[in-house]
Parts: sequence; C-alpha cells; structure tokens
Amino acid sequence: MSGTSAILDPTAAEGPSVRNAARLQWLAVGLALVALAQCVGIILISAVGDERFPISFDLVTIGFLGSVILFPVMGALIIQRRPVTRVAWLMIATGVGLGFGLFLFGYGTTGMPPAPPRPLALEALVLSQLFFIPSIAAGAVLLLLLFPTDRLLEPRWRIVVAITLAGVVLYDLGTLFHGGAMDQDRFPGLQNPLGVPAAWAPLVGLAAVLGNILVTIAALLGALSLVVRYRRANLVEAAQIRWIALLATLAAIAFAISALPIKPESEVAFGIGLVLLSGMPIAIGIAITRYHLFDIDRLINRTLVYGSLTAILAGVFTAAIGLAQRVFVAVTGEKSDAAIVLTTLVVATLYAPLRKRLEAIVDRRFRYDQHRFGAYRDEVTRILGLVEPSRAAERLAIEAVRELAATGGAVVDAEDRPTASAGEWPVPPAVRLAIPGGGGSLAAILVGPRLDAQPHDPRSIAELQEVAQLVAAAALIHRNPQS
Repeated sequence: MSGTSAILDPTAAEGPSVRNAARLQWLAVGLALVALAQCVGIILISAVGDERFPISFDLVTIGFLGSVILFPVMGALIIQRRPVTRVAWLMIATGVGLGFGLFLFGYGTTGMPPAPPRPLALEALVLSQLFFIPSIAAGAVLLLLLFPTDRLLEPRWRIVVAITLAGVVLYDLGTLFHGGAMDQDRFPGLQNPLGVPAAWAPLVGLAAVLGNILVTIAALLGALSLVVRYRRANLVEAAQIRWIALLATLAAIAFAISALPIKPESEVAFGIGLVLLSGMPIAIGIAITRYHLFDIDRLINRTLVYGSLTAILAGVFTAAIGLAQRVFVAVTGEKSDAAIVLTTLVVATLYAPLRKRLEAIVDRRFRYDQHRFGAYRDEVTRILGLVEPSRAAERLAIEAVRELAATGGAVVDAEDRPTASAGEWPVPPAVRLAIPGGGGSLAAILVGPRLDAQPHDPRSIAELQEVAQLVAAAALIHRNPQS
C-alpha cells in the first residue's frame, strides 16, 4: 500500500459501492446545511439583545462562527469525491458539534431569568458544556494526526489519540459535575443542577484540571506529528502539509497559552486560537486546489467566496442590529422590531457589491484553472520519483520504513552499497529482499526491526517485494525506453 495521500490522491481506491457512496455524499451535504442553519439560529438568538450572549465582530465570534461554517462545508466538498475519508468526516463532526454547543448555550443563556423563561433552557445550558472541548480540542488534534494521508503516522501515535480522548472525558466530567454556581457572572446564584456534593468537589475539580492538561499536551503532540510527517513526506504530501503546518502549530500554541491562568492574556490567546482553527479548512482547500487533486477547483472557489460573504454579512448584521437596538432604546426607551427590518435591508443592499468584490479577490488568488504549470510541474516530478532510479530508490526506502513501521531501511546496489535510506540507518537489518528484475542502484532492499520490537508480518514483506519488483520494472523502462 502506498503512503500517498488517501484523501487527496485521485488514484486512491474508490471504496464503497456507488449507492453507499451517494448516501454518504447526501449525508455530508445535509450535515453542512445543518451547520449553516445552526449559524443562522445562533445569530437570531443573539439578535434578541441579551447581553449575556453577545455576538460581536471580535476574535472569538469570528473563530466560532467561521469554524461552524467552514469545517462542515469543506468536509462535504471532499466527501463528494472521496466518501470514506476520516479527515473530511472529522471536519464535519467538528463544525456541527461546535454549532450544537453554541446553539444550546445561546438558547439556554437567553432563556434564563431575568429574561422570559424558555422551555428546557437550563437543560440546554448544562448540555452545551459537553460539546465545546470535544469539538475544538479533539477535532483539531485528530485532524493534525491524520492529515493528509487519512491515517496515523505510525501505530505508536495512537497514544496521542488516547490522551486526547482521556483529556476530553475528564474535562467534560469536571465541567458537567462541578459544584456551586453555573456561571457567577452571567447567572448570579444559579447552582449547577448536576453538581456533586461538597465532599466530591475537589475530585471533580482535579478531573477538569487534569483534562485540560492532557488536552494541551495532545494539541502540542498533534502539532509535532505534523512536523514529523512533513520531514518524511514525499513532494506532494509536503506541499499539502505546508499549507496547514504553520497554521496548526500556531493554533496549538495559542490554545496552550489559553489554558494558563493569566487573564486577560489567556482569553486573547483563546480567540486567536479559534481564528487560526477556523482557517484550517481553508488551508486544506487551498492544498487541494493548488494541486488539482480532486478537480474541484470551482467548488472550492465558490466556497471561499460565499463562505467569506456569509461570515462578513453575519458580522455586519450582528453589529448593525445591536447598534440599531441601542438607538431605538435611546430614542423611545424600548426595543423595536424595526431594528431587525432596517438591518436586513442594509445587509441585502451590501450583498451584490460585496460578492463581486470577494469574487475578484478569490479569483485573482485561487483560480488555478488558468495557471496550471505549478501543478503540472509537481505531477512530472512525482512521476520521476517513481521511475527515475535514484529517486525511485529513495521513495521505495521511505515507503518501506513507513508501511512496515521499521526503525530504518535502505535500498542497496549489487555491491551492497546504500543508494537510498530512510529512518535510522545503518541498523542491523531484520529483512533482506532481493528485488526481482532489479539491478544497478535497485539490487536489494534492507529493512530494520519494527519500532514496537514485534516481528514483521510476512504478508507485509510479500507486499513489499511485489512493490519493489514494480519499482524495478518502472526504472528499467526509464533506463531502456525502447525495450
């Protein structure tokens, strides 16, 4: 099995049947529409003017709403071409989960006294606490661990998945069952209905702190995984990773700072982390567009345009309706529905000119259908990496070490001199395979012991020899094009 991206490689296996694939595609579209509906609901809830749930044009709002929209939409686009894709479904789950958390929190907050009571407002407020950390932290960490190949770098990185899940569970337990007030600033005197007795309070508090620490560690390890993957990547994977590596690393650092008890700096860091997180789907979309990996350039172009347009108009609507309500209160002493009508007219007026301006910006920067030489050059380089002997030897060594989870490996010539190596080398070889049909720089491949000290799977060894024979055949055609 090749290490080339299972997500972003159009030559990957098709996976499910046509009927099942169509169902998955429609499900992805439906969930993306749910996320958009959640954003509309969140904005409308905020429009009632309750200061305990404000939506203004600040970092936190941009990060939250941007994540709710962009993660599911970009994930749904990927699924239209590759229905069984962990990263794409993870993106959808991240956005929809975060949207549910925000909607429930807004509904519960604006339905608590002194506002007019709403049915199940307290239950919604309590339930909302279960969505934020799993969506933001777990979603980001797992995305870092899987991108762009849709699988972990090595089996040992499963420990980071375990740390992430443990941190999320501990944090949610600590948040859900903490004793005392729900939120003293927003709801003075409102006690947590699920709060544990005082004797258990220190244990619950410790669980929340420990969960926070584990999630922070997992975020940093996820960023490290991406760095390690980049250093081992082939040309295409490296190009994909570059678009997301810096953004993801900075987001992980920002979230790590936000966990420190240094307000207001930690709050600013949290907002910056959310904005960087919301930009990750755009980075993934650019990686796909830049290399024509799914030929969905037009779809992503329109997503960038209308995603940005939605975010800007939502911000304008929220800010304008808040200003209009304050004007009506100052003049008449009470709120008015006319503020919503006037604000809607303003937003409708801005739609057309703003859309044209955004189209010009996005088309100038991200329309690759007229500038294909970058992608063509990378495609030629990739082919040479498979057939040109020295590059083929290097690629074969990298893939062998990765697929067999070995400490190291090397391709040697007829005199046992290494022509390419990967991982730690030299190491005592655990496997030596002569390459059928090979010669010159592709005489044999040596593979070191597994990282987990277990014996190599005979089936993997047989597959490696088969692939090595194909590589030798491709290199032979390169050397003797008339044969």
